[in-house]
Amino acid sequence: MTTTEKLYKTVQDMPEPILAELLDFAEFLRTKMLDKKSHSSNELLIDLKGGLENSTTFAGDPLVIQKRLRDEWS
Repeated sequence: MTTTEKLYKTVQDMPEPILAELLDFAEFLRTKMLDKKSHSSNELLIDLKGGLENSTTFAGDPLVIQKRLRDEWS
């Protein structure tokens, strides 16, 4: 007997309020599982550290780079 079949057999004679609570808990677990999957596929900000050390755009004096970026928005 599969887990799904065991679960179905167990809940068949439960009262409606208990089934509603069980459904709420199952939806919570599904959301928790989906959240965990989405976090595992996203890069963390710390993983991007050092990604621009060889960039020509950001090479040179930081103050000159800041000025150039500010001037670009003017």
